[in-house]
Amino acid sequence: MKKIPILVALLAIMAQPCLAQMEKGDREVQAAGSVYSAEGFTVVNIHGTYGYYLTPNLQIGGGPTITRVSFFGFSTTTVGLTLFGRHYFTTTEKIVPYLSAQWYQFDLSPEEPLSFTDVAYVQVGAGAKYFVNEYIAWDVSANLGFGLGGGSAFLLVGGLSAFF
Repeated sequence: MKKIPILVALLAIMAQPCLAQMEKGDREVQAAGSVYSAEGFTVVNIHGTYGYYLTPNLQIGGGPTITRVSFFGFSTTTVGLTLFGRHYFTTTEKIVPYLSAQWYQFDLSPEEPLSFTDVAYVQVGAGAKYFVNEYIAWDVSANLGFGLGGGSAFLLVGGLSAFF
């Protein structure tokens, strides 16, 4: 019963008429995470970024990614890095679509026999920000990566962004 007032408040916040107001010099921080667990196998991924708006439509930035993998008594943690550029099609709507290009480094110091480029990906992506209010937005993007060491990867990221 306590969940109903929280749900109503959340829906009221989401329904407010709010438009994005991204401007040159704005900064954005974003946090995202995921947990995947199956029998004897768990992956926890925490992703953070910082972005700077060079113009209202062009943003550059980057941030760390921490991934912890555990399976059948063995576990390992990797620290990676993402560098990105995004082009926004509009900067004054409630939903702001964008295209992105990024470098995703899964592990900054991979263990042998892997090399640095074996776990590096050049990615292209598309996404959208949904502004809850002037300072907070939900962000979802789909990214297709091409590995420098071969192969490809698909990454779907959802997170919460704060603007200041």
